[in-house]
Amino acid sequence: MSDVSENKRQIMAAYSKYYCDLNSDNVDDLFDLVTDDFEFTDPFTKKHGPKNVCAYLSKTFSETKNPNFVVTHQALDGDLGFLRWRFSAKLKVIGLWEFTGMTALTFNEDGTKIASHVDHWDASQNFYAKIPVLGCIIRLLARRVAAV
Repeated sequence: MSDVSENKRQIMAAYSKYYCDLNSDNVDDLFDLVTDDFEFTDPFTKKHGPKNVCAYLSKTFSETKNPNFVVTHQALDGDLGFLRWRFSAKLKVIGLWEFTGMTALTFNEDGTKIASHVDHWDASQNFYAKIPVLGCIIRLLARRVAAV
């Protein structure tokens, strides 16, 4: 295994641990793991730079109760890293919010930092469909599309 591949495995493991241990006191630890031009994308937003990502993650702790990530799988394939995870939290509008997602990671040239994080999860079924009234509309639309 090359040094770069080993670096990627190590930073991916540290990044996974960061999310599993994430709390309002350690959000800024992200700076140690990512590049200065780090990009973060999820179904709700796209953020540039660790400072903006940390602010976004901090908001999670003010808008939810007991947010928790559990990384269940990690894989490295060439220049991409993949994480499979489970998220749970309590929200005022929908109550218990739980879902599984995947993250695709890219690395800097020597594999010692994460350059980008792109989340893949179904926001329509795992978030919007759980909101009263809006959820009814989304489920109706989903059934109609499935019947085509």
